[in-house]
Amino acid sequence: MKRTFSISLFILVVFALLVSACGTEATPTAEPTQAVVEPTEAPTEVPAEAPAPTEAPVAEPVTIRALIRPDEGGNVAKYAAQFEQETGNKVAVDFVGWAEIHDKTVTTLASGGGGYDIDFIPSANVVEFASGGWFEPIDDVIPADQRDQWLQTVLDLYTYEGSLIANPWYSGGAHMAYNKDILTTAGVDPASIKTWDDFMNACKTIKETGAAEFCFSPSAKYPGEFYYNVGSIVAAMGGEFFDADGNPVFQDDGMTLKAFQLMKDGIDNGYFDPAGVALDDYETLIEFGTGKTAFLLDSTWSVTNANRNPDVSQILDKVGYILIPGEGSQTSGGYLYAGGLGILKTSENKEVAKQFLQYLTQEEAQKQHAIDGANMPTRVALFKDADIATAWAGFETLADQLNYGKFPPQFTWFEEWRRSLATATQEVMTATKTPEEAVQWLVDETNRLKAQ
Repeated sequence: MKRTFSISLFILVVFALLVSACGTEATPTAEPTQAVVEPTEAPTEVPAEAPAPTEAPVAEPVTIRALIRPDEGGNVAKYAAQFEQETGNKVAVDFVGWAEIHDKTVTTLASGGGGYDIDFIPSANVVEFASGGWFEPIDDVIPADQRDQWLQTVLDLYTYEGSLIANPWYSGGAHMAYNKDILTTAGVDPASIKTWDDFMNACKTIKETGAAEFCFSPSAKYPGEFYYNVGSIVAAMGGEFFDADGNPVFQDDGMTLKAFQLMKDGIDNGYFDPAGVALDDYETLIEFGTGKTAFLLDSTWSVTNANRNPDVSQILDKVGYILIPGEGSQTSGGYLYAGGLGILKTSENKEVAKQFLQYLTQEEAQKQHAIDGANMPTRVALFKDADIATAWAGFETLADQLNYGKFPPQFTWFEEWRRSLATATQEVMTATKTPEEAVQWLVDETNRLKAQ
C-alpha cells in the first residue's frame, strides 16, 4: 500500500513539473527576444574556436640541426640555449674543425643534406656550395628596407643568382701584428713599415740585433693559409691571380713571383722560420705568442687573441698592429673572409631555422661574437660600438685593414686551386722549386683545373 502511494505521488510530481514547463514556454513575455539572440550568437562562437587545431602544430617544439665551424667565443652555444629557453625549439649543432669542414660539407650536401637544417658557408666556397642548388633563398630573413644595416660587400657575397642564400654571421680578414718589445729592442719603428721592402729591412735589423729568433713565420700547411701567406701578400702588392673568366694573369704582373721570391729570401737569409712550411695559422699564432717571432700575418681572431688570451699567448698587452705592407702606390691589401649560415632545401623546419638565423645574427649576438669570439661583425652600427672598441686594443687599425681588403675569387674550382697554391708555396720554401718554376707550374695547374 505504501509503495502504491509513493508511485502515485511520483507520477503526480512529474505531471506537475511538465505542466509547469509547458506553462512557462507558452507565457508571452520578453523572453522571445532573448531566445532570438541565443541561436544567433551560438553559431558565431564556433568559427572563433575553429582555428585552434591549426595553431597546435606551430607551437609544437622542434629540433633543428646545424653543421658549423668551431664555436669561437661560445657564440652559438650561448644563443642556442637562449633561443631554446625563449621558443622551446632546440638547436643541435655539430661543430667541425677548420681542416675538415670543407670536405665534410661537400659530402653532406652531396648525400642529400644529412638531416641538417642549417649549414655554414665560408666566404671562399659560396659559389661552389650554392651552384649545387642545395640552399633555400632567404631574402625574407633580411628584408630590403633593412639591408642598409648590413655590410653591403658581405650581402653581395652571399647573394647567388639574385637571391640571398646565407645570413651574414661575421666578417674578418688578414692582419699584421707585431711584438712591441722585440721591435723596441731592435730599434725598429713600426710606423716606418709601409712596403714589403721596408718589412724585409726590418727583418734584417731584427736578425742583426738578435731581438728575436725569427722575424716572421709564414704558415703554409693548409690551402686555407692562402689568406695568411702568398695570397694576401700578392693582394697587398696590388696583384691579381685571375681575370673575370678565371684565366690566370698572375704570371704577367710579377707580384706572385715577387711574393715567392720574398719567401725564398726570407728563408735563405734566416729571417723566416722554415718550420712554417708545416705550420697552420693557429700554430704560427702560438709561436708568435711565445716571443719567438716579431711579426704575425694572421686572422682577425688570431691577432686579437695574441694580445689578450693567456691560453695562446705569453705577450699579453704587448702586441701592436700595422696595415699589411703594400707596394708602390698600393697602400695595403689582403683577403677578407666572412661566415654565413644557409638553410638547406631539404630542411623540414625552415621557418624555425630562419628564426634562429635572425636570433644568432641580431646586434646583441654579433656584439658578443666580436668581444668574446674576436670576429668582426656584419652589422654596420657595431663598427662604431664603444664596448667592442674598448675590448679590442687596436680595433681602429684592425677595422681599417678591412677597407683595403677583398674577397677571394668565386670559382667552383677555387678550393682545389688553393691546394695547388699551397703546394707551390711549400716547394718554394723548401727549395724544391725556384720562384719562377713555381709560377709556371701554378699557371699550368690553373689551366688544368679551369678546363675540368
